[in-house]
Amino acid sequence: MLPAVEQLLVLQDRDSRIAKLKAELARLPGEVAAIDARVKAESGKLEQLKNQSKQIESDRKKLEIEAESKRAQITKYRSQSAAIKSNTEYQALLKEIAKAEEDIQTIEDQELELMDTAEKAKPAIAEEQKLVAELTAKGNAEKAELQKRAAAMEAELAKLRVEREELSKQVDEDVLSRYARLLKSKGDVAVVPIRGGNCGGCHLHIPPQLAYNAKSGTSLVSCDYCGRILYWPGE
Repeated sequence: MLPAVEQLLVLQDRDSRIAKLKAELARLPGEVAAIDARVKAESGKLEQLKNQSKQIESDRKKLEIEAESKRAQITKYRSQSAAIKSNTEYQALLKEIAKAEEDIQTIEDQELELMDTAEKAKPAIAEEQKLVAELTAKGNAEKAELQKRAAAMEAELAKLRVEREELSKQVDEDVLSRYARLLKSKGDVAVVPIRGGNCGGCHLHIPPQLAYNAKSGTSLVSCDYCGRILYWPGE
C-alpha cells in the first residue's frame, strides 16, 4: 500500500472518531432538554392539581361568607318581626326567613360537595408530588451522568485533535489538501477500499486498470465516479 494512503487512513480514523464525538456532544444538550421537559410537564400537572384545590377552597370560603350573610339577614328579619303590626307583613317576613333558611341549606350542601371533592383530590396531589420528586431525582442523576460523559468525550476529543495535528504534519501538503477537499464534499470518508471490483464509497464498478493501479501502490488512485481516493485492502 502506498505510504501516503496509509497515512491518510490513520488520519481518516482520527477524523471519523472526532466527527463521531462531536456529533455525540452536540446531542447532549437535547438529551438534557428532554429530561427537563419531562420534569416540567409533570410539575405542570402537579401545579394544575394544586390550583384546582386552591380554587375549590376559594369557592368554599365564598359559600361560607354567603351563608353567614344569609344568617345575618335572618337575624335582622327576626328583630324586625316584633315591630310588625300587619299579619300580611308578618307572613311575608316569615316567607323571607324561610327562603333564606332554604338558601343556607343549599349553600351548605354545596360546601359539603366541595369539601368532599377537596378530600378526594388529596391522594392525587400526593401521588403527583411523589412522581415529580422521583422524576426530578432521576433527571438530576441522568444529567450528572451526561455531564460525566461530556467531560470524558471532551478529554478524548482534545487528545484526538492533538494526534490529528501531529499526523497531518506527516502527510504531503498536496495530498492533505486533496484529502481535506474530499472529506468536506463527501461528508463521510475520503479514502475507501476496493471491494469486489467496486468503489467502497459510491459502490460503482471501477475499471480493472484502476484496481490494478491501486493494488500496485505506485500512485494515488481516485474513483472516476465519486473522486474518492482508492486503496487495495489486500486479499
